[in-house]
Amino acid sequence: MNPGDDWTRWSDDWQRQPTVDADRLRRRVRRKRRQMQAVLGFEWCTALFATGQVLRLLLDPGAGLRWKAWAGLALLLVSTSAYLSLRVRRGTWQAAADGMPELLRLTARRARAGIRLAWLNIASVPLLLAFTLPLAAPWLAPSRWRHDPALEHLLLVQVGINGVVIVPLLVFFAVYIRRQRRRLRQVEALLRDYGE
Repeated sequence: MNPGDDWTRWSDDWQRQPTVDADRLRRRVRRKRRQMQAVLGFEWCTALFATGQVLRLLLDPGAGLRWKAWAGLALLLVSTSAYLSLRVRRGTWQAAADGMPELLRLTARRARAGIRLAWLNIASVPLLLAFTLPLAAPWLAPSRWRHDPALEHLLLVQVGINGVVIVPLLVFFAVYIRRQRRRLRQVEALLRDYGE
């Protein structure tokens, strides 16, 4: 056997090894964990605020049965969303080991979880509208709100706030899903290079 052939083969094998900066990936994994904690904290603060508002409406003696039913459905939606948010994130907090394949698998799990969370948030908008619009239908008739300045102001504020918040969020989630899918493809390619 020619020693030169061995060196050539070893050189080829070495050059085919995936080139991933391990320290950079570890820093990125730690940074992503902090980001996930911040997002989860924000989600839970928002869920607690929404729960408080919905409970206030449920306990308001002046609220009609229609709005108490809406509050009950909204409370169910908020609690289900909070539970699913935690469930989707399960197994995405830290790698089982500090090796490159484990860090890449964790990155892939996080990308998949991010895609599911984005779709969960996107799906919650039509679900909320599905039970809100039928209940609010009597107040949405122009003949009703045109003659009630307080109702007109409330509707304008709700449409304005929700339009300013929800539309950009939906765009953000669409872009986020695309970015996570691209990251997932890159990580899966690296895992294939590692023979996973």
